[in-house]
Amino acid sequence: MTKQQQHHDVGQLLMCGFDGLEPTEGILDLIKHHNLGSVIFFSRNIDTPEQVKKLTTSLQQAAKDAGHTRPLFIAVDQENGVVRRLGSAGTYLPGNMALGAMDSTTAAKQVAYATSKELLALGINWNLAPDMDVNNNALNPVIGVRSYGEDPALVGRLGLAQVEGYQRGGVATSCKHFPGHGDTATDSHLGVPVIDKSLQELDSVELVPFKQAIAAKGLAQPSSIMVGHMNLPQLIKQCPGTTASLAPEIARDLLRKRLHYRGIIITDCLEMDAVKDTVGCARGAVLALNAGHDMVMISHTYKFQKDAFTHVYEALDAQKELHSTEIDASLARVAALKDQYLSWDDVLPANEQDPAVTLKIVGCNAHKELSERLYDKVPTLVRDRGRALPFKPAADAKLLFLAAHVPMTLAIDSEAEPFQSFYESLARRHANTEYIIYNEDNMDAILAGEKIKEADFIVIGTANANLHPFQCNMVKRVHEAIGEKHNLVVAAVINPYDLMAFTEIDAYLVTYEYTPPAHEAAVKLIFGEIPSTSNLPVTIPGLDNPVGAKDTANGMAIEAYDAVDDLLHVYALWNKTLGANWPLDQRQFAKVLSNPTSQPVHFVARTLDNEIIGFAATMIADNGNHGQLALLMVDPAFQQQGIGSRLHDTALDHLRTKGATKSMRLGSTYPRFFPGLPASQDAHADFFKRRGWQVSSGQVHDLVGDLTNYTTPERLTSRMKRENIWFGRITPKDLWKLLAFQERYFPYWLSTYMHHADLGDFQDLLVARQDDENGRILASTIVYTTNVSHDKRADLIWTDKTMFGTKSGGMACVGVADDQRGRGIGLGIVAYANDILKNRGVEKSYVDWVELLDFYARLDYSVWRSYRTVTL
Repeated sequence: MTKQQQHHDVGQLLMCGFDGLEPTEGILDLIKHHNLGSVIFFSRNIDTPEQVKKLTTSLQQAAKDAGHTRPLFIAVDQENGVVRRLGSAGTYLPGNMALGAMDSTTAAKQVAYATSKELLALGINWNLAPDMDVNNNALNPVIGVRSYGEDPALVGRLGLAQVEGYQRGGVATSCKHFPGHGDTATDSHLGVPVIDKSLQELDSVELVPFKQAIAAKGLAQPSSIMVGHMNLPQLIKQCPGTTASLAPEIARDLLRKRLHYRGIIITDCLEMDAVKDTVGCARGAVLALNAGHDMVMISHTYKFQKDAFTHVYEALDAQKELHSTEIDASLARVAALKDQYLSWDDVLPANEQDPAVTLKIVGCNAHKELSERLYDKVPTLVRDRGRALPFKPAADAKLLFLAAHVPMTLAIDSEAEPFQSFYESLARRHANTEYIIYNEDNMDAILAGEKIKEADFIVIGTANANLHPFQCNMVKRVHEAIGEKHNLVVAAVINPYDLMAFTEIDAYLVTYEYTPPAHEAAVKLIFGEIPSTSNLPVTIPGLDNPVGAKDTANGMAIEAYDAVDDLLHVYALWNKTLGANWPLDQRQFAKVLSNPTSQPVHFVARTLDNEIIGFAATMIADNGNHGQLALLMVDPAFQQQGIGSRLHDTALDHLRTKGATKSMRLGSTYPRFFPGLPASQDAHADFFKRRGWQVSSGQVHDLVGDLTNYTTPERLTSRMKRENIWFGRITPKDLWKLLAFQERYFPYWLSTYMHHADLGDFQDLLVARQDDENGRILASTIVYTTNVSHDKRADLIWTDKTMFGTKSGGMACVGVADDQRGRGIGLGIVAYANDILKNRGVEKSYVDWVELLDFYARLDYSVWRSYRTVTL
């Protein structure tokens, strides 16, 4: 590669930002003359959806006009919660610690998926999220509620769900801030945090979520990992004092070599003081690339960005710190990620739609409904010892709202007036509400007046009060002033740790963010409109209410299913929940759960008394790519208590860790109880809709045919003779031909055919061939009969006397090669299967998973049961 080509290509390894709602000369210079491959937006670049779409389009057009091989990555930190760059240009959705309080991977995934759809509509294709730091330091000024919580397993579980949600929606991701920024009291925007831990210590906490993400497969594996600016003296030995973002020991040695991460490694912004005020941004860019990063980020200043390009060019020319082979590897990784997520046709469509059409998903009703539903589950009522809540004020009662003046950190990007929306929510419910912002200067005057004594109800809003003594003093002094009254509630609107500074307070709740919908939900809670259902995802030192107390109190645990100990109990649960409409023999039930072709893993909900009150079955199909929630049951006596939600999330978490994320469906292919949601269970469709599943309006069906007096129609027999079609079973020597046929035309059935062949049931593998038994395979099907087929098969489980009975059989996986349709071969092989079944003594025949009712009606099959297809 020539020097000029190296200089040109290396621009793909930088990400730069700019100030303004339109492209600046500086950013256009970098795109046009330095091949800058990625641009980052902040709130300064974002106004309305129309403006953002115009901006992203103009940047992409500039790149295309400049001859870029691939489109730009346009990135943003849309973490939601307190870091939401979109402002009013996007839907409000809960941030990380709010999601941690809900502890729902389904909610986390829904938030990410909705966010991705809005970002993509705006032309933003890379979200630098989720934050997967473990927040295990109450004094952390930069992470806090940006983390899901203090439990590494919780952080990993919710993080993976969000990675899948974003990437399923078509947006690349970045897990941050590797190797963990949670246990520090220093803001890396302003200094260099020191995390003095050994690798063994990091391995037990900070690295746990990142290792889960790296081990994930499919859509749950993150596109990139962002390395933070912190010093780790026990790991960084080559150049002590160097930040993790510039140290080879972190990106190259730990992340790439030890943890085997194969995706993009990107730095946090090099303009943070931790780098800018030490080695400088330009030198930092060279050091970061030399340390094993694929990309470096310089978010703000054009001069620093140009200097970085110059330093990188010089280092490439010298071939001392930057070497062609490593740069080429980084360029290949970036190109591969762009090919995965970007195309010119997508970013600059030839027939551009009306912006009103393309942007209609931004703030759409579905996303607003999701927002309200989730935010109502966010606020945590940590304490209410004096039963101050709910407020029930008379019309003339005085409600006083005291809100702290909030000094924010550079890591927070949310509302300009943190408590205004809280006040507006209070005032909508009680007109006689007075709103006062308190600070160190006016606090004494407020306390000296009569407002506190005259107030019938008082709400004090705090924001990171444990880091700001004046807020703590205000709360303590108001608490003293009201004496024995139980009319005070303190609402912490950012970190939950405020209570540790005023433990004497009786009523305390947390919102985890100061967005309008979070405040609305908190006020709903205060006025008794909604209950508090969430749990603190962090420990407040000295608190008498531990993390997860509500969950522990209900005495229920989700555990892995054990066939030896649990089968009888789960079968009893089947009979209690579904048995009336779906009577099923225990042996048949067990066969479906244990069939190895589907990689079965199941879960039970168990009480402290060891009673199983819920069950979820998972299966994986199509070479491990497609996840299936085969069965979900909850004892009717325990429904509406969140047990189904917990089982649902646990099942999907398992499928996610196995990489079975290309598609997910309710029901299963083979073996199966149902191919979707049975019509008899249609009342539960909303449960799945609320969790993001798509419930089809159409139906699929299982069919029944009476073969007692069956004969193949003469016209069909004659047609098959004219077409010269031979029907018969497959032989062992020709099995490979049948499997090749399935792999080409029906790959989703391949494992079923292989399973039946492994059992030796060649008599049940039927084919249609051209001309004779040696001809080309044109169609195939599988038959099953209770008296001939292998006992381990679960093709037809409905053999109760009220259903198909024991003199039964059926067929499945009826498929005709694409180029052979229209010759009647499909009907011919079904008729041949009918003859085989009748000759074996079958009276009732079963055909599963049918959409083409008219096709089978020609041979007198009719609908037995119907289902709605439900997919993610």
